[in-house]
Amino acid sequence: MNEILENALATGNIAGAYLIAGSSPEATQEQIDEFLLRVFCQDRTGCKTCPGCLKYLHKNHADLFVIEPAKSTISIGDVREIPAAVAKKPYEGGYQAVVIARADAMTPQAQNALLKVIEEPPGHTVFMLGAQNMKNILPTILSRCIILKTSFSREETEKLLHEEKNLPTLRARVLSVAAKGDYHLAVSYLEKGFFDIRDDMILALNRLFTARNMATSATLELFLKHEGAVDLCIGAALQYIGDVLLYKHTGEVLVSEDKLPEIARHAKLRDYVLVNTQQALFDCMVKRAQCAGLNVKLALESMLFHILEVIL
Repeated sequence: MNEILENALATGNIAGAYLIAGSSPEATQEQIDEFLLRVFCQDRTGCKTCPGCLKYLHKNHADLFVIEPAKSTISIGDVREIPAAVAKKPYEGGYQAVVIARADAMTPQAQNALLKVIEEPPGHTVFMLGAQNMKNILPTILSRCIILKTSFSREETEKLLHEEKNLPTLRARVLSVAAKGDYHLAVSYLEKGFFDIRDDMILALNRLFTARNMATSATLELFLKHEGAVDLCIGAALQYIGDVLLYKHTGEVLVSEDKLPEIARHAKLRDYVLVNTQQALFDCMVKRAQCAGLNVKLALESMLFHILEVIL
């Protein structure tokens, strides 16, 4: 658990609002659960067997209020009842908690409604927010929360991937770095076939850099082969180009240390080719994030042609 949360439990000085930032919903939820189990536990150990723990685990504790998105967003209607709910004293004499694990799904109107209560939270009430995209959280909300990050280090994630997922040490290290130390995100990457995807993306980029416009169709097929994980494809390609640029100028590699021969070969390309390829990949990722209904094939074709414009 995060050191700040540990200290809050040890001293009893629990703040009114915490926001836990993580790369995956599972990682933020795990941190929230670990903390609140101990808040509601009869002996503050998070034993998972006492009435307080069991009520929390089954999400039927009288002093627990969980706000989840009904669809893709949390609307003002979803948070409207919070002020009245927390105005009452805790039923079981300890703390009451409001959990919004997907706080970045709140509309601005919902956040403004929440702001009114977290500005001056009632005594013995703690707000636990989680977010993957901090840019979606209003600055006024952020300013009233203690902001924490999920507590897995890259080394801990690497160890877990090695021990629990039986990954060789080098692959565990590569995956840990690719997932920015988020164990749950790393497992998600693994389940989606991260290493096969990365290999296909390196092959796709190599085809563009060497065969050029003759390789467009074959390159597109490599992306569409993983149509259910296109964002991971683009992300893996971005990380690889980032490694190529880093290696070219420093001799170091951040993610794909197991791909040094390929990286060394592509590091011979001119900077403007690598940088503009990186920009085209990034622009495609942004468009996909902004337009949920964007045609995948057309978006990828546009990206590939932009890359070819730079190369040719």
